[in-house]
Amino acid sequence: MLRRHSLALIIAAATLVPAAVQAQTAAPAAAQPAAAPVDKSQEIICKREKETGSLVKAKRTCLTRQQWAYVQDTNQQFARDLNNSTMSRPGSQ
Repeated sequence: MLRRHSLALIIAAATLVPAAVQAQTAAPAAAQPAAAPVDKSQEIICKREKETGSLVKAKRTCLTRQQWAYVQDTNQQFARDLNNSTMSRPGSQ
């Protein structure tokens, strides 16, 4: 008999809790004014980079979008400079 009542209470609680939570979350969202626009350049992005010489090891690096853009631009500039210096040497094709 006690098991039957416990099971009934668990089922009742399981059906009532989501409705109460949904009512609480819906009300404040409607009452709050529109938030200020989010600056996407300050969003943090994490990337996993495999370590050289290892099949398993990886290093996790977290930077903002703005910092990742700077890293990409710097790497591209380095590659262009390296290509230009190699092409300007005598004997290169």
